[in-house]
Amino acid sequence: MGTPQEREAQKSYWAEHSSNATVESMMLDSQAADIDKLERPEVLKLLGSVDGLDVVELGAGIGRFTRPLAEEARSVVALDFMPNLIEQNRVDNGHLGNIDFRCGDATELDLPAGCADLVFSNWLLMYLADDEVAKLAHNMLTWVKVGGTVFFRESCFRQSGDKARGSNPTHYRNPREYFKIFDECEVVQPDGRVAVFDLVCCKSVDTYVRVKQNQNQVCWKWRKIIKPAPTAFRVDRHFLDGQRYTAGSIARYEFVFGQGFISPGGERLTQELAARLGLNPDAHVLDVGCGVGGSAFHLARTLGCYVYGIDLSANMILTALERAAASGNGDKASRRLGGMEGGVSLEVSDATRRALPEASFDAVFTRDSLLHIHDKPALFSRLLRALRPGGQLLVTDYCRGGGPPSPGFSAYIDDRGYDLVAVAEYAALLSAAGFEVLSARDETPRFVATLGAELERLRERRDEFVARFSEREHADMVAGWEAKLERAHAGEHCWGVFHARRP
Repeated sequence: MGTPQEREAQKSYWAEHSSNATVESMMLDSQAADIDKLERPEVLKLLGSVDGLDVVELGAGIGRFTRPLAEEARSVVALDFMPNLIEQNRVDNGHLGNIDFRCGDATELDLPAGCADLVFSNWLLMYLADDEVAKLAHNMLTWVKVGGTVFFRESCFRQSGDKARGSNPTHYRNPREYFKIFDECEVVQPDGRVAVFDLVCCKSVDTYVRVKQNQNQVCWKWRKIIKPAPTAFRVDRHFLDGQRYTAGSIARYEFVFGQGFISPGGERLTQELAARLGLNPDAHVLDVGCGVGGSAFHLARTLGCYVYGIDLSANMILTALERAAASGNGDKASRRLGGMEGGVSLEVSDATRRALPEASFDAVFTRDSLLHIHDKPALFSRLLRALRPGGQLLVTDYCRGGGPPSPGFSAYIDDRGYDLVAVAEYAALLSAAGFEVLSARDETPRFVATLGAELERLRERRDEFVARFSEREHADMVAGWEAKLERAHAGEHCWGVFHARRP
């Protein structure tokens, strides 16, 4: 719980580190000035246009973001609890005329409901206790208009800046803690409806990945929506995390496919498929449905690519972030500023809704994940635009045979929320979206061989599996693999491999 003692500790901490009111002091890093040149435009681009908006900036400091926000916005409330910092902000930016500078505690700020289009903070929540974060989340959801945006960025797991510190009261949380607080936050509206946060994206800050090989700088972008009434089944983040990709499910999949992988063939098949793309070390690759990051980290490690992995499942992305942090990411980084060295950025977002940067990738790589996508034509069009001219697409995916599915296969598809099409239809959809289809292969025999080998290993390692999980779960896994094999042998459950490029 936040206490007066903790707040005094935070004030003492910032009094020690902000006496100069400089960018280096704010970022607590010897490379701050150079990093800021890359990072600030990245964050602002992610925010999108603030033209004509009413903005609340919490933890505004000396105004790294205050000025660019105020240059476009209609109004900005800039708050910081350190008098010298907000005064420097006023000196530098007061001439803009649309900034309300305030010195105070963000947890005590009183604003009218629905007063803001955007509530923005950069490195603030990590200086608050858990109950204060929850209180501020509630206030943010109250202040922002329906359809408006709440954005925050935090250091997670451990410090990222290299400036030496004595006492450090910062809360380097696991990103799961922020998800829990914001997912549980609700505000009752005057008309009785309930407002909630809807995730737009949660992602690593790319600048820190490129400069420091560090995925621990994480930002969230939320939209305020009215809580929808229960509707027909749909695949969303909560369904995937609550049913398909729980922590236990991920661990069981990895037992079969290998750590970092949740699709047939694991690392070996990923390596073989990636070779078909002929990627250069400086290639930028978009990994759609990257799961726990096995393919993304493999491409970065073995080929030197910069891989941008996105997945709708927070559980899977957060598992990847946790492992990257545990491996000491950033501890031995090359720190080549502005470079394009191999690295992996990770993001929780819906590929069917996320505004992907156009003509930015040399390749799109996706392993057995588009089976969740029901509007494939729209997604293929988005992926085409994200590729540079001549850029390549490589997809493996579950497909269906030409005839009507059996009751058992229909139940399997419905239970998982899949949308499966035949291999020929898949290729036609890619072509209709504008891709030049280089190959579209039904590689079900390869799929059958892979499933058979995985089933054999699952049986051979029964005792090890049961010791980690349970007898029932082993029986369920074996039954699931046997059923997939049976459907594949019958020609119902097929596996397609598609290679295409943007003309």
